[in-house]
Amino acid sequence: MKVEGAIFDLDGTLVDSMYVWDWAPAELVRQLGGNPPEGLARDLREMDLKEAAAYLIDRFHLTCTPETIFQGVNRLVTQEYREQVPMKPGADVLLARLEALGIPCGIATASEGFQARAAMERLGLWRYFQFAISSMEYGSKSKPDLYLEAARRLGSPPERTLVFEDALHAARTAVQAGFLVAGVYDPAAQGDRAEMVSLCRWYLPRLDDAAFCEGLARS
Repeated sequence: MKVEGAIFDLDGTLVDSMYVWDWAPAELVRQLGGNPPEGLARDLREMDLKEAAAYLIDRFHLTCTPETIFQGVNRLVTQEYREQVPMKPGADVLLARLEALGIPCGIATASEGFQARAAMERLGLWRYFQFAISSMEYGSKSKPDLYLEAARRLGSPPERTLVFEDALHAARTAVQAGFLVAGVYDPAAQGDRAEMVSLCRWYLPRLDDAAFCEGLARS
C-alpha cells in the first residue's frame, strides 16, 4: 500500500519532552497554593491544556481562571521547548527517509503548534514539516478531528496516512479512524507497551528502526 502522508505526535514521539508535562502542571499548582500529589501527570495524560486547566482549578480549589492556568503552564514549558528538550533517537533519520520518498509530513500535537515549531527549528528538523497543528484548535486526541485535519492538509486519505504516536489513547483513536499507526516507544508509556504492540500496525523501539525504514521504501 502506497503511503502518501505522515503525521507525527510531538511529546514522547519526536522529542523527549514528557518530563516537561510531569513537572510543569505540578509546579504551577504549587505556585498557586495547591498541594499536587505524585502522579498528577497521569491524571492529565488524555487532556488538552484547556481541559487540564479546568481540572486543576476544580481539583485543587484554585482561585484563578482557566486562562491563568493555561498561560502559566505555557510560560513554564515554552522555554523548555525553545532551549532544552532533546530529539528522540532516530527522528532525523526517519524524517530524511520520508523526505527522500516524497512523503509529506505534519505535526499534530496536544502542545501548542508554536512550541512544536520552536523545538523543531532548534533541532534542525522543521524543514521536514509542512505544518504543526494543536489539540487546542481541534480537540483532544480522544477524538479523531486533529488527525483528520492533518490528513486533509497533507492531501492524503487516512488509509494511506501514517500516524506516529507514543500514547495509547491517541494511537487507539487514530486506528479507529482508519489511519496506519506506528506506535513509538517512550519510557513514560512503558506500562502500555503490550497494548500498543497489539493495537498498532508497527511498534518502533526507535524511530529509525531499520526494518520499518526499509519497508517504507517498498510501500
